[in-house]
Order: sequence, then structure tokens, then C-alpha cells
Amino acid sequence: MANNVTPASGDLVFKPCARAFFVYYVAMAIVFLGPRINPEAGLPIWLGTLLGVIIVVAVIYLKYGQEYHVSPRGVARVWRWPTPRQQEIAWENLGEIQVLRGFTQSLLQVGNLALKDKSGGAEMFWFGLPKPKDLKDLIDRKRP
Repeated sequence: MANNVTPASGDLVFKPCARAFFVYYVAMAIVFLGPRINPEAGLPIWLGTLLGVIIVVAVIYLKYGQEYHVSPRGVARVWRWPTPRQQEIAWENLGEIQVLRGFTQSLLQVGNLALKDKSGGAEMFWFGLPKPKDLKDLIDRKRP
């Protein structure tokens, strides 16, 4: 199952896993090392370094800046940065849950969940979860 934490409130908390960022890691290697290995590639070293730092910041934000909760009230997505905020769907409004995975995500055994809101609210998207089918089944079992 996904790395989860059970705080005192009884919520299950899930966070994106490191494997979900494999494509970002490859992009970092290309922009950091590409101009240094082949200076004639057309990308200046300073620009490669800048792009690499931007990708590192994006990975840190996506990995540590958000978490997903399954609570007795429903499901929620919580952002920590830049300002703390939360998107929540109550159990009675939770509609279909879709597992979204591409080829690379299937190989890495990670995926995303799209949670529909029956009341017409915005769809909730959970990114980079290990074994997303197991998590979908867990959410379905928790429904009242």
C-alpha cells in the first residue's frame, strides 16, 4: 500500500512516492549533464543548470507540498505551500473513482486517482500514488 500515516484524528494520509517522479529525474539528468557532456548541443551550461534547478523545485513542491486524506468525513487533498488550503469531497458526494496510469507509471507501479464530485464540484486529482488500484479499493471499502 502507499506510504501512509495515521494521525491521531484517525485519517489515513497518503503522499506521492519517489518513483512517481522518474520522468522528472531523467529530465534533470538531461538538462544538468547534457550541456556539460556535449557543449555543442545548443543549450548553454547556465541555462541547463537553471532548468535543472526549476525541475528540482517542482519535484520538491509536488512531493512534499501536498498530501491526500481519507477520513470519516470523506476524502481531501491538502496543499501546504504557498498557503495552506484543502479541497474536500464528503462521502455522500463522492462519485466515480478512476485510476489513471500511463505506460511508464504502470512499469513503476504508480498511478493517479481522479475522484468525481457528484454535487458538481471540481474533480479531485491525486498524483503519484504507489499501487493506486489498492488505494481505490481501500476508499471504496471506507464508503459508508
